[in-house]
Amino acid sequence: MTSTIHGSTQAYLLPGDPVRNVRLPRMFNAVFERFDIDAVLLPMQVPRRDFAVFFKSAFLARNVRGMLIAPPHKPLVVDLLDGCGLFGRVAGSVNVVRRAEHDQLEGDLFDGEGLIGALDHYRIPFRGKRVLILGAGVSAAAIGVALAEGGTVNGAEHIALHDIVAGKAAGVAVKLDSFFDATVVAVDSNDPAGYDLVINATPLGLNEGDALPLDVARMDNHAAVFDILLRGQPTPLVRAGRARGLHAQAGFEMLVQQMPHYLGYFGYVDAAAALRDDADFLRELIYPAAMADEIKNPLRYS
Repeated sequence: MTSTIHGSTQAYLLPGDPVRNVRLPRMFNAVFERFDIDAVLLPMQVPRRDFAVFFKSAFLARNVRGMLIAPPHKPLVVDLLDGCGLFGRVAGSVNVVRRAEHDQLEGDLFDGEGLIGALDHYRIPFRGKRVLILGAGVSAAAIGVALAEGGTVNGAEHIALHDIVAGKAAGVAVKLDSFFDATVVAVDSNDPAGYDLVINATPLGLNEGDALPLDVARMDNHAAVFDILLRGQPTPLVRAGRARGLHAQAGFEMLVQQMPHYLGYFGYVDAAAALRDDADFLRELIYPAAMADEIKNPLRYS
């Protein structure tokens, strides 16, 4: 965090419930300090029932320039905005808001952009490939949008979504399939056979004793697995994938790859460019000790 708070300090807020374990304040404040930006990001514990009132009233403070939105509030923001980007509109969810000209509030969603950046960082093939997304919640929808938006050349060719809640995956799939060129379908099985990439966007793995979200023994030998969970990494899924000799990655890089998008959205163009060149200081903040060696020597798909 910036060492001194001034009257001129720009404030950014991160409302969520809970916010005890959020990593973005540490990351943003490290960036602000490193690049001498007079700004601060503060977590805000806001219950769901109070969010709309909090959101509108917080921007009455002239030095509140933007927000990062944590669960469970991401789907609540869209209807409170004056403008929303394509990814946010299609996914029905927003994770970043800025004060624009004439005090208009604009929002967008960068979860999917973070996923694409992470896959490229690890050189995991997904363009023109078959991808299975496990889960059909907010994060899964954002990932589906990002994978489908590039079309069948710059994006995935075939995207399947699976969720244990009946009809949930079908709703997301129909929406994505109507917007983009990629084939997007809902499937009634979590069987990973026949897919080039499997993405876990379910909470399975957060709690000790959770079942694996899929059977890694059924994955094709060339397939990769990406687990978007941030807590408890490397998760049992990542460990099981690696034990089988598959390319399996944790979700931390997804968060790192979102940072230049956030900063550019808020107008900090130079800091965003610098992060694209070197973000290892952020990885050092959030990678667990068990994966620290992978900061300088990331495991890459081959």
